[in-house]
Amino acid sequence: MRKVTGFLLWLYVFTVPWDIVEIPGVGSSTRFVGIALIGAAVITVAAEGRFRKPDWIFGLAIAFTASSALSLLWTMSYPATVEAVWSFAQLLGSLWVAREIARTREQQQWLLVALCLGVFVPLISLLNNFRMGVYHQSLAGRFTAEGFNADAVGLLLTLGIPVAWHLARTNHWAVRAVALIYFALAPVAILLTGTRGAFLAGIVAMSIVPLNLERPSLRSFLLVTVLLVIMTATIAPIVPRSMWARIATIPSEIAGGSMTKRRDIWQMGFDALPEHPLLGVGAGAYGALLESHGERPLPAHNVLIGVLVEQGVVGLSLFTALLGACALLIFRMPSPDRSLWAVLALSCLVGMMSINIERWKVTWLLFGLLSAQSGFAPLRHVRRAERKRADAATRAALMGAALPTRAARISASR
Repeated sequence: MRKVTGFLLWLYVFTVPWDIVEIPGVGSSTRFVGIALIGAAVITVAAEGRFRKPDWIFGLAIAFTASSALSLLWTMSYPATVEAVWSFAQLLGSLWVAREIARTREQQQWLLVALCLGVFVPLISLLNNFRMGVYHQSLAGRFTAEGFNADAVGLLLTLGIPVAWHLARTNHWAVRAVALIYFALAPVAILLTGTRGAFLAGIVAMSIVPLNLERPSLRSFLLVTVLLVIMTATIAPIVPRSMWARIATIPSEIAGGSMTKRRDIWQMGFDALPEHPLLGVGAGAYGALLESHGERPLPAHNVLIGVLVEQGVVGLSLFTALLGACALLIFRMPSPDRSLWAVLALSCLVGMMSINIERWKVTWLLFGLLSAQSGFAPLRHVRRAERKRADAATRAALMGAALPTRAARISASR
């Protein structure tokens, strides 16, 4: 049964990046697979009688979801909060399944393969729209995948970059080939979206290349530099000038621009905060807050501001504690896992400054994979073992260097 559940988890991870295919009577394809996955996971865990002890990530995720549910008591938009709470409950279920089923590094490696393959779907759709000259319906000159917002698909493609580079270093030739193809195409697609937040997150994501080098040296850094220069020279003629012009406005927008009217959206949230400082206006109710001021019911376009306004200081504290638990676990990881997850986390952190991802399936899937790693038996001892091996290698090298000298002294004494 565990093998069946593992396959359903792999299929779920594969469908998460393109959660747009609708099944009549069920909803999205991911929801259909997710329902089957949670059912299979419950049966598997119950049959085996082995429940993993909750770690800090899982515990804080439960607390944050409970805080969202409690906001039903004071929300300014009951339907919006019901929808948000239902989403968080399902996402919490996906986190639990990932930590219960993906118990080995090999299983997680194949789930990363599924994620990389899944991100190919919006990537190909976006490039096809570019080939056909089909622009984003509300953003002339920018391209996106079918059914996706340009900002969302830009960040999603960015998160695939460190995963692809990590997989490109495996021993499986087919996985390496797919990963390298993605790694070469994703930067082009990100620029075609014209998403400034994804561009900045993409710079962070590309840092996986030098960080993941086993033996950093001047030669390796020069090779990486040459690779990036070649990629830039190849990409530059393909991307329209309008996209480069939009990217060039990043400094001025950060310094004092409207950031596509995001500053106005944030200011309305801050204006309402003094009236609901501790508990917020209700999970998912940011749009209702804007609507009460005669504006369009939009999300906050910033995770931290959105959580603060919707769930107050209590909700933000729980969410930041959840992020802190993830960061602590990443710090304790052995290399190269630490490099991969650190770059993923930093890319998400940059991306969440201009887009809401607290209810993304991908976000909670990453939470689940991190939570699963907290139970890996070797995790607490790998870094200690690495130090012991390094010390043993150093001692062996010193002994090897000392042997000729000792032999020379013996020969001289004779």
